[in-house]
Amino acid sequence: MSVTVPTPLDVATRALQPATGLGNTFRARYQQGIRTSPMNPHTRLVALTLASLASDTGEIPDAAQPGMSGLADATGLPLRQVVVQVRTLQTRGWLTGEWTRRTAARFQLTLPLYVRSRLT
Repeated sequence: MSVTVPTPLDVATRALQPATGLGNTFRARYQQGIRTSPMNPHTRLVALTLASLASDTGEIPDAAQPGMSGLADATGLPLRQVVVQVRTLQTRGWLTGEWTRRTAARFQLTLPLYVRSRLT
């Protein structure tokens, strides 16, 4: 009988996995998690702006997807700063999505497991 001990990378990767199963309380918990997070104000502003566009389940409908320039307009931040904040949110497990300079951004809110356990 062998026991597998998780590495620090395994533990960190699991903590950043998106939380699921929150149903209609997702957006409220996402906003609470963002507001109480130690992230800088610009990152929180971008996250809360995206949350305002999302349904209660955290999905941002196609018609409401802001794109990078739309986020810059909505937050008042320069486009380059919005790009930095979106990357920060993705790295920390708060946001998924794909975007390039040539394609429209498509975002999905996610709640890291380490935050979900703190909020429940």
